[in-house]
Amino acid sequence: MELLTITLIVFLVVGMAVFGLYYAATAAKESPRSVVKRRLRALALGQPSDEVMPSILKDDILSEIPAFNRVLFRIAIARKAEKLLDQADSKIKVGTLFLSTAVLFAVGLLAGLFLHRGFPLALLVAAGLAVIPYAILANKKNARLKKFTSQFPDALDMISRSLRAGHSFTSAMQVVYQEMPDPVSKLFHMAYDEQNLGLSLSESLENMTRRINSLDLSFFVTTVNIQRETGGNLAEIFEKLGTTIRERFRILGQLKVYTAQGRLSGYILAAMPVVMVFVLWVINPDYLTVLIRTRIGIYMVISAVVFQIIGLFVIRKIINIQI
Repeated sequence: MELLTITLIVFLVVGMAVFGLYYAATAAKESPRSVVKRRLRALALGQPSDEVMPSILKDDILSEIPAFNRVLFRIAIARKAEKLLDQADSKIKVGTLFLSTAVLFAVGLLAGLFLHRGFPLALLVAAGLAVIPYAILANKKNARLKKFTSQFPDALDMISRSLRAGHSFTSAMQVVYQEMPDPVSKLFHMAYDEQNLGLSLSESLENMTRRINSLDLSFFVTTVNIQRETGGNLAEIFEKLGTTIRERFRILGQLKVYTAQGRLSGYILAAMPVVMVFVLWVINPDYLTVLIRTRIGIYMVISAVVFQIIGLFVIRKIINIQI
């Protein structure tokens, strides 16, 4: 017991020291140069192979540590993690994300073994802690997407008015990033800067769709590409697209009203087990001790939690109607 406790304390101290040194070393790099590197990172990850990728784009892409960066660059999941970080608008790098995951997994595993509840339970605790960073990033990604979707119709109207006033499409993008709030402002700003750095309009717009997973933005990019090839009144198209998006919001609001009963049922079903456990624990604590003091009781609790989560996902899938 004492050896395990000492090992856990030493591991936590070393982990915190590593994180402290890492962030102390990278804090000074928050400069315009690092911002340019991050914008070029998306271009680097879009290249098909190392041979066609300029060496300047390889530097400082996934990690500040060169050896770790070279290893991460050969792992396909690292590029998916980088895409998640970009869509969540997170400033951390893939190396930091993976290191955090490893530390949380090790802490959860040691904590589970320290409690002497068996290796399966320790592994479950470790896995639960390891997914916390990804859950946070997914939540930030969804919140950013929701905010972007609510702002995008206004951005389309602004572009449409700028085009009707005689401005070019590039100038209209500049007006959007100057007048609109984030995240619309940041996305159009990066696309505008990429054109100034030499990318074509189609490439800069395609990069926007990789930074945020929005169907409305994909329609916008497709519209611009088709208009550049076939011609047409782009201002009128954007105006109608903005109207379509607003109408979709109105229909989604009606669907939320129609599915309110299903969502309320899901919340009640999710809360009932927790409430019942609390009530039984207050009334008769000995009735539930068998679930936490025996191996089969622990497995029953884990199974109940897993099936409860599966049920919640099933209910969410039923009431989540896509338009």
